[in-house]
Amino acid sequence: MTPDPPVMPDLAAAPAWEPVRVTSADGPGGEILLGVVDGRQRADDPTFVVAQGFLAFVEPFEMQRFQVIAPALRARLVVVETPGAGFAASRLLPAERRALLRGDFTVLARRMLRAATEYTASLDTADPPGPLGVLGYSLGASLATAMAVVSAGTTAHPPVESVVLVEPVALRRWSAAGLIAAVRHENRLVQPYLDRTATVPGAVRPLHARPEESPTTRRRADLLLLGNALRAARLTDDLKTAAHRWEREPTPRPHRLIVVRGDGSTLSPRQQNHDLVAAAERHGITARLVGVPGPHAFWQSLPAVAAAATQLDPLCRAPESLPE
Repeated sequence: MTPDPPVMPDLAAAPAWEPVRVTSADGPGGEILLGVVDGRQRADDPTFVVAQGFLAFVEPFEMQRFQVIAPALRARLVVVETPGAGFAASRLLPAERRALLRGDFTVLARRMLRAATEYTASLDTADPPGPLGVLGYSLGASLATAMAVVSAGTTAHPPVESVVLVEPVALRRWSAAGLIAAVRHENRLVQPYLDRTATVPGAVRPLHARPEESPTTRRRADLLLLGNALRAARLTDDLKTAAHRWEREPTPRPHRLIVVRGDGSTLSPRQQNHDLVAAAERHGITARLVGVPGPHAFWQSLPAVAAAATQLDPLCRAPESLPE
């Protein structure tokens, strides 16, 4: 196993994060929990709406990762807890469940994006505000790409300029058995990366090691729908849809895609990542593939995340200026 690069995050100097509860739908379970961490240096620096991986919630262990990323990107990160499980009284809505049965994340992504951008709009004073991006890991990569789709070609949401996908999974069609086997394989590799996080001064232990805390919501049917939707491999087609809508915008703007892949990942296949980047470039999107050491689980290591984040900042700001 390749060791992490020697990057030790300074959590004591990292910006604090704030939990924010918003109502996104009427009735029981209409709440969405946001985790907001602001690493901007100027009011017109970017904001990224963040979608998490499967069974990741807005809580201290997960949020410390974004406390490391935000100042590295000089950005505000608004982490949106995925409805159906977590520390909010949340659920998937009927239309979202029907869409997920088809492998379609856009209906859910629309509600998540709206929750984040309506909150930030209530705070922003810069005119115009800083650029908007989306960032997602694993399952969240599908949601982030779907956010780019629903924001494109409409004034209902701020336009997304940057799409950052970490370890996207929905790039190939998976059988149920194949996806489960890949998840189990990757899960066996997690502990060394959690151990590296534990070496960071002030790091929070993962949720399973804090039995005094437990999620408010855990809807098994909603979780099954979310995981199963990955099997349809809609992510590349969603990116192409976003690109077609961007091409028709009255005021063209540059768009960029950055894909981060662990070089030992089973869940995010190498060739399909290259194909995604090539498809983006054919549609006029500036795209880069960033390789990092480790499997899918590298995301659980704060030193590994810190090392990856140092590569992301120049790419997010001016990827066209960097060598291939």
